[in-house]
Amino acid sequence: MEERDRRRMKAEKLVELTMAGRDASHDAAHAFRVRDLALSLAREEGLHDPHSLEVVELSALLHDVGDYKYTK
Repeated sequence: MEERDRRRMKAEKLVELTMAGRDASHDAAHAFRVRDLALSLAREEGLHDPHSLEVVELSALLHDVGDYKYTK
């Protein structure tokens, strides 16, 4: 398994743990949908560099982790 895959799996696990119990609009499934859409858009716009795609993927996955609205 590549290091990139390990980072992705760790991020997915973090999202699942920190977003558990949230309403469906901002649960883990939401983060996974955002990730899928962000990667699709990035590729459609011509982004193919693996490092850049990883940045897009991790950013999309983690975009709501630590959001102040959910940490009160």
